[in-house]
Amino acid sequence: MISFKTIEHLTFKEAHKLFTRGFEGYFVPMQMSLDAFVARLGNEGLSTELSVVMFDEDIPIGIVLQGIREVDGQKIAWNGGTGIIPEYRGKKLGTILMEKALELLKQQSVSVATLEALTVNHPAIKLYEKIGYEVIDTLHFWEADGVLPFDEDVASEFSLKRIPALQAANAGIFPTLVPWQVDPSIIPKVGGEAVIATKNEEVLAACLVKTKQQYGSEVEGVTLFQAVLNKEDEEGERALHAVLQEGLYFQHSLKRTTYNLVDYKQKTLSFLQNQGFKKMELSQVFMVKKFLT
Repeated sequence: MISFKTIEHLTFKEAHKLFTRGFEGYFVPMQMSLDAFVARLGNEGLSTELSVVMFDEDIPIGIVLQGIREVDGQKIAWNGGTGIIPEYRGKKLGTILMEKALELLKQQSVSVATLEALTVNHPAIKLYEKIGYEVIDTLHFWEADGVLPFDEDVASEFSLKRIPALQAANAGIFPTLVPWQVDPSIIPKVGGEAVIATKNEEVLAACLVKTKQQYGSEVEGVTLFQAVLNKEDEEGERALHAVLQEGLYFQHSLKRTTYNLVDYKQKTLSFLQNQGFKKMELSQVFMVKKFLT
């Protein structure tokens, strides 16, 4: 008999084992240590009270990790991973598991549920669409190494400020409906920063990044999560270029990547490509389900 509980009824060790087995054999297996799994729950705002476990009798067979954050009075939820152990796949249990997870979100008066799915995972995307999710954007993973062309004139044209990402949360600089892990309220937990270009006190462009750096050492790498253009003209585009070359340390020889990047105005990726960035094989879609109120 199929039944459900939340993961607060499991030990962390049991939940970690189920999560690992639930992604066994998938396109990207979720291999992480128990400590990393526990840290992920806290760092990414995932709730033990909202994350669902499916049982067959007393055997845990499926899991959905979920979290909620509130933005401007609206509750936004995220699915941080849905998995079913190999022995129970192909039995149409994924829909039942997801419907139970959505039921918990409805009880919490969630307005919007979000998730990401690998572009190549057509069965999962089809399942999510069946229960009301829609694909609203493609998420890009690009990379570049070494020193990149740096435009001194563009850099000197604007006032550039680098601040902790948390200071940019709910400040109206970045959009609120974005992939969960690139939101400025989540990024600071892993050392994120916002780089902002202003002119005459007007914010023209900004980006969210996270650097990899040991104290006292040079920057080893940097990841770009968001890039926004607030002024759609030539000056705004130059401001976007300024924050990107600053935020991504174009003058340094290091590894650069983008993570779940949305190209909102179709300006970011073309610039990065011109500077030497290349597509990685991985890509995802951003999916949203809106609840009727």
